[in-house]
Amino acid sequence: MQNQTIDQHLQEALAHLEEAINQSIHTVMENQTSSKEIGGKWEQFLGQFYGMVKDKGKKSRINLLSWISFSRIR
Repeated sequence: MQNQTIDQHLQEALAHLEEAINQSIHTVMENQTSSKEIGGKWEQFLGQFYGMVKDKGKKSRINLLSWISFSRIR
């Protein structure tokens, strides 16, 4: 049951990320000068995400990133 909940949250997160990507592309295509601002938003998001993973990992003493094979992601 918990695995289904995790899957559901990840699928919802992917849907939100896809929408954010689509809107980012649309915004930059309409106004090239917004690319720096949009890039900054993505940098902030990815930094917060990475920081959250590291912080939660430290608090739980579990290296969450060790569960992921980055070579298989491609």
